[in-house]
Amino acid sequence: MDINTNLAVTSVKEEVLFKWDHKIKMLFNPVLWGSFLACFGIPAILLGIGFSFTGDLKVAVLFPAVLVAFFAVIWFIVGIVIDIGGGFSASFVITTRGIYFSSGPQAKKAADMAALIGALAGSAATAGVGMLARAEQDTSVEWGKIRKVKIRAAMHYIYVRGSFGNKPIGIYCMPDNFQKVLDMVRAKCPGAKVV
Repeated sequence: MDINTNLAVTSVKEEVLFKWDHKIKMLFNPVLWGSFLACFGIPAILLGIGFSFTGDLKVAVLFPAVLVAFFAVIWFIVGIVIDIGGGFSASFVITTRGIYFSSGPQAKKAADMAALIGALAGSAATAGVGMLARAEQDTSVEWGKIRKVKIRAAMHYIYVRGSFGNKPIGIYCMPDNFQKVLDMVRAKCPGAKVV
């Protein structure tokens, strides 16, 4: 991962402070389950509200519930497969300029394959999903742009959100570096809202 290409070029020399790789488990990860509920639960509730205007409350309740249950089963099966394979690979680098995240080679290959399969099958939607997933593989945020920090100490997890237009980064720390990384984030982001 070339960390010098992700942030704007400055005259200040960048120094790597922490660098580690981590395997992120999916199945029993409350952060990922929360994302699942936000991505599927909220639209299902809105769909149910929309169906309630038809006057058929049975459909308004059952259809979103079945939809969420269907996607939860798929999520669970995918989680089992990913966790059996060891989890998602992720690389984290913390420097004097900011925080960098890069997903592992398996995730990049999966995104590339989705784009290729979509292109070969003539499915613009599938190809677009693969290309979008590939674009989300690497991200960074400068220290000065971090506005919000959420801490889940029991999981060794720190969530940082930058200013508008910056992708948030979920930092999965190792037990031995969590406190050091947290202290660094707090020191570099004194104006950030810490939750």
